[in-house]
Amino acid sequence: MHFTASSTPNPNAMKFTADQPLFTDRIEIIKSDTPASPILNGLIHIEGIVSLFGYHNFLTVCKTPDAAWDGLLPKIENLLAEISKPF
Repeated sequence: MHFTASSTPNPNAMKFTADQPLFTDRIEIIKSDTPASPILNGLIHIEGIVSLFGYHNFLTVCKTPDAAWDGLLPKIENLLAEISKPF
């Protein structure tokens, strides 16, 4: 599965669009949640990530204002590379 990262009007959010469907339903995950998916669980537990929102073929990742995308992107991309089928 291939992803394209794009900025959003919110500097603390980044959208990752997949080339095929990711989700069978809408997801909203906050830091205190423990998602069943190891990949989503890994994403929400990256230090600096506060929430995830996903629908159809995209995932929006929100970070804290003090976290830098430069440090987060490699971790996010490594986990997204493990996705092989929709959630």
